[in-house]
Amino acid sequence: MIKFSLDGVAVERRKFTQLPSFLAARAQAALEARASTVAAAIAAAYPVVSGGLSSGVIVRSQPRKTKARVLIVHKLRRALAYEYGSVPRRTKKSKANRGRMPPKAVFVPRIMQARVDLVPRIAAIMRAEGLTVSGG
Repeated sequence: MIKFSLDGVAVERRKFTQLPSFLAARAQAALEARASTVAAAIAAAYPVVSGGLSSGVIVRSQPRKTKARVLIVHKLRRALAYEYGSVPRRTKKSKANRGRMPPKAVFVPRIMQARVDLVPRIAAIMRAEGLTVSGG
């Protein structure tokens, strides 16, 4: 009978099973840092009339065990109309034309650029742990 044993396999197995949680925690920190700067840039891009549009941008951190997740949301419904514009509006009483509100892309372009900027950061975190990353 032949016995075969490898020393240190249990330790490496434990490291390997903990890797997704470890990477998610590191990625969560990178996401939160980037999200706060992007949220500040979005808030600064809104015009200051009442201050409602700029103060409505919030960051929600929602980490999971093996997933990093951060949401940048706007808590005001009128931000949607500001972002995408509106159809021509009329008053209820006199049916006076108030015109259409043109779209002013503030939120979406900054979010999309932040996603693109995060790819090299996440790839660097993975490379630092000895993983091979391709395409990023």
